[in-house]
Amino acid sequence: MTPEEEFRFFAQIIGDAQRTVLCEPHRVAEIQEAVNRLGMAGIVTVKASQACPVGKLLVIDEQALEASARQAASRPIRFRR
Repeated sequence: MTPEEEFRFFAQIIGDAQRTVLCEPHRVAEIQEAVNRLGMAGIVTVKASQACPVGKLLVIDEQALEASARQAASRPIRFRR
C-alpha cells in the first residue's frame, strides 16, 4: 500500500466513525467538555435538541441518515391500482 493509499484508508475510517450526540439544550457545554476531555472532538459533534428525552443522550450517524434519505428519494414511485 502506498502512503497515499494508506492515508485515504485511514481518512475513510475516521469519516465513518463520526457521530452526532444530541442532548438537552442546557447540557451542551457539559457534554462537549466530556467529549473534549476524552479526545473525541474530531469524531463526535454535540448538538442541542428539544427532542432528546430528559437525562438521555441520542447518538446518531448523520451521514448514514443522509445517505438513506438520498436513496429513498431516488427510488421510483409506484402507484398501486
